[in-house]
Amino acid sequence: MATTKLGNTKSASRAINYAEERAEEKSGLNCDVDYAKSYFKQTRALYGKENGVQAHTIIQSFKPGEVTSEECNKLGLELAKKIAPEHQVAIYTHTDKEHFHNHIIINSVNLETGKKYQSNKEQRDFIKKANDQLCHEQGLSVPEKSAELRYTLAEQNMIDKNKPSWKNEIRMAIEETKDQVTNLNEFNDLLKEKGVQIARVTKDNITYEHLEENKKVRGNKLGDTYDKGGLIHGFTAEKQRRELEQSKPIEPKQAEQRERDWADFAQSTNSIEQDRKRSEREKREREEKERLIEESHRRIREERIQQEQKERERIKKSRGFDLEL
Repeated sequence: MATTKLGNTKSASRAINYAEERAEEKSGLNCDVDYAKSYFKQTRALYGKENGVQAHTIIQSFKPGEVTSEECNKLGLELAKKIAPEHQVAIYTHTDKEHFHNHIIINSVNLETGKKYQSNKEQRDFIKKANDQLCHEQGLSVPEKSAELRYTLAEQNMIDKNKPSWKNEIRMAIEETKDQVTNLNEFNDLLKEKGVQIARVTKDNITYEHLEENKKVRGNKLGDTYDKGGLIHGFTAEKQRRELEQSKPIEPKQAEQRERDWADFAQSTNSIEQDRKRSEREKREREEKERLIEESHRRIREERIQQEQKERERIKKSRGFDLEL
């Protein structure tokens, strides 16, 4: 499935360094990709817009086996032409996982107008539609629904106003890291390289900390794929995938059985993930029901207290009236 996940960063150089280091293929729009950092910086300096968000990022992922590394990079470049034709864009293709994916980094400043790229809701919807259209044209699969993300009203307003979101920077750090590890310790080590760390882990939850902003957020507030359950599921799947890859070479006659094993593995992990999401959804519904019940009880208590207060005032006034008589 071809999916897109969007973010932004206050350090274009850091985003490029990470993406370029692991790139199998790379290309550039309106710039020489080998000198993308310099091109980006010069354009921002030219228009005096070096502060705030320096670049916008897109992770464009494809279903395992659907594209080659060259095709993946070409599709990333085509998407860049559709969504940011007047911006400098660097596209880096990673093939270290079964699902080949692009890290698309868009310089925030428009080459022609000097205006900053607007990552509002309309633009994000446009990117998803452009990606879906591109995949349909190439005969690639398109997901019915992307993984759920959760934005507070304040964060959504910041993103719509093209302001940096520290929560979104945490999401992007997790996205770029979680598929490379099999446990929380490895995960935390890589997160720290991106300015994020695990602040706390409990039985059911995980809390992240943005080191530069000195702010914390629980994973389930970021979205389904960032909570503890989603991470542990991913670690288990990655560990099983590595074990299958590292097993001894098989004879040609066993190839068919290996394919069935992979199919069973995919079905099993998908079933586990669906069970986890269902369990967490039921938990949220139960907590919401309990919250509503508690809220109802609180209102009843407040109404009773108010009624008792009114009754005491009525009695007090009545006694005063009797005394006057």
